[in-house]
Amino acid sequence: MTTFIVLVNTRSGGQEGSHLLSRFSQVIGTNGINGEVINITECTDTGGVVGPAPALHKYSDAEDIRIIVCGGDGTVGWVLSEVEHINWKYEPPPVAIIPMGTGNDLSRSFLWGGRYKDKPVKKVLHDVNEAEVEWLDRWQLSLQTVGDGERHQRAIDSIPEQNSVFNNYFSLGIDAHIALQFHNARNANQDKFTSRTRNLLFYGLEGGKDLLIQKWRHLMEDVIVKCTIRDNSEIDITKRLKDYGAHSILFLNIRNYSSGTRPWKQKSGYVASQNDGLIEVIALDNIDLALLHLGGTGVCLCQAKSVQLITRRAVPMQVDGEPMLVNPCNININFHNKLKILSRKKTTYPYHDPEVDEWAARKIQSSFKQYKRQKTGLTSASILEATQNKEPDLNEKPES
Repeated sequence: MTTFIVLVNTRSGGQEGSHLLSRFSQVIGTNGINGEVINITECTDTGGVVGPAPALHKYSDAEDIRIIVCGGDGTVGWVLSEVEHINWKYEPPPVAIIPMGTGNDLSRSFLWGGRYKDKPVKKVLHDVNEAEVEWLDRWQLSLQTVGDGERHQRAIDSIPEQNSVFNNYFSLGIDAHIALQFHNARNANQDKFTSRTRNLLFYGLEGGKDLLIQKWRHLMEDVIVKCTIRDNSEIDITKRLKDYGAHSILFLNIRNYSSGTRPWKQKSGYVASQNDGLIEVIALDNIDLALLHLGGTGVCLCQAKSVQLITRRAVPMQVDGEPMLVNPCNININFHNKLKILSRKKTTYPYHDPEVDEWAARKIQSSFKQYKRQKTGLTSASILEATQNKEPDLNEKPES
């Protein structure tokens, strides 16, 4: 029988985290459903947080485990790092995701969606139980600062340990600069960044401003990029990046980026995969970045087995959405390991439960009413427009 370990970040998704903690606690441990629900951001007596490690250690001897992470991509990365360091009796268990962050690109890539929408807990557990196990490549970042180059007083000389492995992407340039602006603004005014929509709006406004400012248009004057590709040959792509006028360089491991966009062109000759031991290298200028959500893409440069980067000035970087300003350095990106992720099946499958049936009926009813309102609104608008645009008939007799 499956044991569900539900790890909830109650600081993600506004009030959704606490709501899910309560809902899962009402179901797990009842009616033959094995498992435990843990608030991984609950404060401890020492001033820290509980974290996922204690629960994972507790079940390290169990055979059939499925982990459910309720949080954003950062929370999923945190859990995966802990899974890696547990001495499992059988094998590391797979991870499912309930998305509650801002971008949720890892969740989207494994078909769990971009946002949790009040689905009944029993249906979630059914989806997790029926999900397919896939592998996820993970990449190691190693950094060494250099003595020369343009340093910045607010920049750091090393990547924090918790950010030394990435699952989604690593990037440097304008997108990391915007993420850093958001990070600083949120830390200064946390009460103003509790809405996911408002957070996305901030990114849109900052990206719009850079269309005029073009702060990182000279990025490639101070960056060198060399890649080892699938045939083990090394290529220097610095000139191609410079000729294109790249404002950002993206090293993408999964299908989605920046809240569901797909910057890798399928027509590039190679299909992107999150478990092929290769990372997609993509060039973006500020216009590309602005058009991603309209279906735009970047320029696909290569798929790499490893990457060498050299920077000659302090450059903004981000690791799975965690931004930082880093002083001049040498960075190596190398394959780290693979872990199991659960991919939700696209097809529906029978699962009958009164709560689930009621939820499905509400969704159908809500969708029908919305469609009806839209159709009625369009019809009314069309009639009004036709009435206003109708030319008067001068031969028409007035009503008596």
